[in-house]
Amino acid sequence: MLPSWSRANYPSIELINFLEKNRVKYLFRLSSNDYKKERELMITEDESVKLMHTNPRLTKIKKNHSEIVEELRENKYTSTRIILSKLPSGSEIALITNLPIEFDWQKIENLYFKRWEIEKKYHTLKNKMKLESVTGKASLYVYQDFWAQIVIYNMIQDVLHSSNKNIEKETVKHGYKYPIRINENIAIGLFKEKFIKLLIEPNDRIRDEKLLQLQRSIEKYIVPIRNLKSKDRKHNLSNKYQNNQKSSF
Repeated sequence: MLPSWSRANYPSIELINFLEKNRVKYLFRLSSNDYKKERELMITEDESVKLMHTNPRLTKIKKNHSEIVEELRENKYTSTRIILSKLPSGSEIALITNLPIEFDWQKIENLYFKRWEIEKKYHTLKNKMKLESVTGKASLYVYQDFWAQIVIYNMIQDVLHSSNKNIEKETVKHGYKYPIRINENIAIGLFKEKFIKLLIEPNDRIRDEKLLQLQRSIEKYIVPIRNLKSKDRKHNLSNKYQNNQKSSF
């Protein structure tokens, strides 16, 4: 397991140094304020750079990881690679990686954007299934809740996969303007309400019927898949809880 050497999901020098020492390949996105001096010195949009172990940086590192400060001070810098690119919206994106030059910037950029499907799964677990709402603070409860949620998540995805296969046929049959898929948020809510009763049903035949009924109920709620132009995210604290993300679990 990797140590918790990151800041707000962006890579710290401690984390990068750890990955380099252990020969682990990495690819991260940088925030707009990360390593600004090094980025300003870049001549091209894809360069090997040295993240200098300056005194201000070492002072911050010392607060949480004093055991590696002297090592970093002696090494003076951490070598890495930074790639500058632009999103379809026009805003700049900076990627940091230790993948070799054989991987050009286009391959690395494509590789980074493949992580979006993973991000969507995290979104489901965290915001729709409330993964972080554990029943206790003790390690036993945290592990218990975590693994229970992962099992339920896999069950829900299995039902969704089967349901989406069924409604793909409806897309062709009814000639919808856009492809359609199951509304995941509603599906999770229906699953929560009906699956426990399904599990405790002793009769195998009735249990199978109830599972089919659950799937048919889920298939009633569909949404179109539309490729809309991306826009910069605007944070509005007064609208933290959106109407289209009501708690489903």
